[in-house]
Amino acid sequence: MTRKHVVLLTTGGTIASKTSEAGLNISGALSGDVLFERVVLPPESDIEVEVRSILQKPSNAITQADLIEIQQLCQHLANDPNVAGIVITHGTDTLEETAHFLDITLSFKHCALVVTGSQRAPHEEGTDAFRNIANAIIVAAHPAMQGLGALVVFNESIYAARHVRKMNTYQVNAFESPGYGKLGYVDGLRACLVQRPVRAKTLALGESLPRVDILPAYLDASSDLIDAAVDGGAQGLVLEGLGRGHVPTSWLESIGRATGRGLPVLITSACHQGPVHRSYEFPGSLASLETQGAFAVRDLSARKARLSLAVLLSTHSNEDISSRLKQLNNDP
Repeated sequence: MTRKHVVLLTTGGTIASKTSEAGLNISGALSGDVLFERVVLPPESDIEVEVRSILQKPSNAITQADLIEIQQLCQHLANDPNVAGIVITHGTDTLEETAHFLDITLSFKHCALVVTGSQRAPHEEGTDAFRNIANAIIVAAHPAMQGLGALVVFNESIYAARHVRKMNTYQVNAFESPGYGKLGYVDGLRACLVQRPVRAKTLALGESLPRVDILPAYLDASSDLIDAAVDGGAQGLVLEGLGRGHVPTSWLESIGRATGRGLPVLITSACHQGPVHRSYEFPGSLASLETQGAFAVRDLSARKARLSLAVLLSTHSNEDISSRLKQLNNDP
């Protein structure tokens, strides 16, 4: 029997932590080989695992340059017909962003891509580190997972990268897909897929990602930060709006100035469920923002919309970006 070849790429995070002299966790301290020594796959599995340590840092330190490096390595591995799947271990704080970035820039045919992490360090009681790695490997080796885009496996659940979000700071059921649900689950050696994600065409990726800033809306928030972001060199803005996509009334002029200078401005919602929608007519409503040239991104979080816009801008100038923003809404 030919064994299924899965490549395990480790990048650090809680899942690769060890204890400091002060009794705190040093995130990303363990190499991939050290981690994999304690991963137990069922003896009847037909999976061969290759381990590579590519980064050893907490996920708050992951840079856009790191994302491009990871993406290029994944593309190289996916071009190898002998690789059935790729697993990436990652810190949970920015795991959903890395997974989304890979999802929108990689189009796999015969290879699965799975991102995982842990809430409890390997040395902590009841750690979920090794179970999550084993489950991710099982999912990555499963033929049904090929071509689905980037998946997140956590706490015996399978999620689509587009919709998954970290919902808990410390419990092992850290991730959910609010409003969409899980794609499936892992039970021992069995990976079960119960629904398939709808994927849009992948986006071309340039050599580097430009700066895109996120600005959250809140009660009586000042518009000064919008002007500061533009003056400071941002090439695009994502506004994390209230409810259906609203912002304080004082933001309208600043948004108009930003779009007038050619910057794409995206509107998302801070809510975990429900799309932005043109439902109201008042200053600061989504309708009024659209008259200022802003674009509504229906169901992406601000963090994911930021990366999507950065990818679009990495290969296209601001002048021709407006016609391509519709790709972000994942219309069939």
